[in-house]
Amino acid sequence: MRLKDKVAVVTGGGGGLGEGISLCLAREGAHVVVSDSKLETAEKVAARVREKGVKAIALQTDVRFSDQCQDLIDTTLREMGGLDILVCSAGVGGYAPDREPGKPLNIENITDEEWNMVIDVNLKGVFLCNRAAIPHFKKQKSGKIINIASIGARMPLDFLAHYDTSKAGVIALTQAVAMHMARYNVNVNSVCPGLIKTEMGSNMGQLLSDSHPVFRGMNPDDVFDTLVKNSVRKRTPQTAEDIGNAVVFLASEEGKEIVGQGLNVCGGMYFS
Repeated sequence: MRLKDKVAVVTGGGGGLGEGISLCLAREGAHVVVSDSKLETAEKVAARVREKGVKAIALQTDVRFSDQCQDLIDTTLREMGGLDILVCSAGVGGYAPDREPGKPLNIENITDEEWNMVIDVNLKGVFLCNRAAIPHFKKQKSGKIINIASIGARMPLDFLAHYDTSKAGVIALTQAVAMHMARYNVNVNSVCPGLIKTEMGSNMGQLLSDSHPVFRGMNPDDVFDTLVKNSVRKRTPQTAEDIGNAVVFLASEEGKEIVGQGLNVCGGMYFS
């Protein structure tokens, strides 16, 4: 086991990508704090984590608020006795669930509310959690921070300007934190997932079916499959486990010389 008895925090751990990451960390022996804005979903994932023979607790955290991010770190240290790995995977997709069907998808129609929500959760939330954990990692003189970005940061789309901007910010923030923390033996990196059929990915299929002229009227699952066929060179989507495996690698001793990098896990959507 590559992470035996390490303590990991996973934000957005209550489902989708965060759930997959939590389970991969547990598989490698890490004890996991499953943090999510919905306590019920976090508790369900924590129960699955414990089935792998490690400790797990569920905490409710809205990463938009600094006091809740600080409480997440403080509670982890108090309840779990330490912190070795921070994975910031909490995120939102960009458009409100009650968005008017058929309204054209473009940058002109992104509302102030949609912009603010995406930036607050996807970028500010990563900053607040990183900032809250930094004093502990500096004192400990070891640790791993992995921030989840997106391949959208590398290849932005006009109608996802808010989402892609937030994820590009995560890559830049990760590099800035990495510069600050490398001297303390703390590795900070990001992972850029491609197309993953989580709830967020399915919602995107529905959104494109409702409002994009190329996909309007298509079955949302067919929309997703078409995107994979036309964008991913391996012609297969990524899974939450694929991203979790990348996180495990970066969190393990095998990744000790990787600092400030953005690891693309996208099946060849983008080459860098």
